[in-house]
Amino acid sequence: MHESQLARRLVATLEEAVRSQGAKGVKSVKVRLGGVHWIDPDAFRELFGLFSQGTSCEAAELIVEEAPPKAKCAQCGTTFTPHDHRPTCPQCGSTEIEVVAEPDLQILEMSLVMPS
Repeated sequence: MHESQLARRLVATLEEAVRSQGAKGVKSVKVRLGGVHWIDPDAFRELFGLFSQGTSCEAAELIVEEAPPKAKCAQCGTTFTPHDHRPTCPQCGSTEIEVVAEPDLQILEMSLVMPS
């Protein structure tokens, strides 16, 4: 499950940010989920909640923005959003597809709780 790896990586990254900034915790984090793995945002949220228990980001508000992959047909040039792992061009039916995607996980914004 790719969502598990991403949620663990996010918690580790947030924990490092808290340590390096001398913060008390994470108030909120906004992320973009992309990539070619068709990440389930609900599973990601649930796993983030699980993996963040007992950490400095346990109470963090998680805001998820989705960036689905895009595909381009090598035959006709049509650009489209694929809906499965073996996309075919909706215009010409070709399977010669190049999938273009953003990184799997991007932190867009982070708000830390700083000591008084």
